[in-house]
Formats: sequence, C-alpha cells, structure tokens
Amino acid sequence: MNSYEKTLITVAEVKTINAHMVSLGKIRATSEDQELGFYIASLVLHLQQQQQQLGQMRQKSIPTSLTFYPTYEVSRLVQYCQYQLASSKPEWQILAERHGWIRPGQGV
Repeated sequence: MNSYEKTLITVAEVKTINAHMVSLGKIRATSEDQELGFYIASLVLHLQQQQQQLGQMRQKSIPTSLTFYPTYEVSRLVQYCQYQLASSKPEWQILAERHGWIRPGQGV
C-alpha cells in the first residue's frame, strides 16, 4: 500500500482528531513526496488550530472521520491523493517523473 492509499484510508477512518494527526504525521514521515507532505502539514496545522480554539471549551474529543470535516485542507489532500492514484503509477515513478525521469523507450 502506498502513501496515497494510506492517506485516504486514514482520512476516512473514524478516530479522534489527535489520532488523525498522529496517523497523518507517520505517513508524512515515511513518504518522500514533498507535495503530499505539504498537504498533510497544512491539514495537521489546521486541525491543531481547531483543537486550540475548541480546547477552551474542554470538550471530550469525539471520534470522527475527516471526510465529515469539509475543509479546504481535507479536500485538497484527498484530491491530490486521488489524482496520484488515478495515474496507476507507483509512488517512486510519480516522484521520479516529477524530477525529470523518463521511462526507457519513451524518450524525446
């Protein structure tokens, strides 16, 4: 399972916001895709800010799926992962092509 699949699964799982942040952080740490890392970091920062605002109320964290959390950061991350998965390429190939690699036999 690649980082894009793991991210989509994590976003869809029902768990606390803190657990989502931990799971996304682990994916970010293991992926070499800097764009994915940027989108994850943006979402985690947004979630942290939301937690700080809600922290004043000191309500118990209720498990939820981030798919029920319709923010720009969530939709941007989901769209990016879906786009990469639609290419049907392995993660290493996506990254290599982004850095100029051309598949042998498909030269200019």
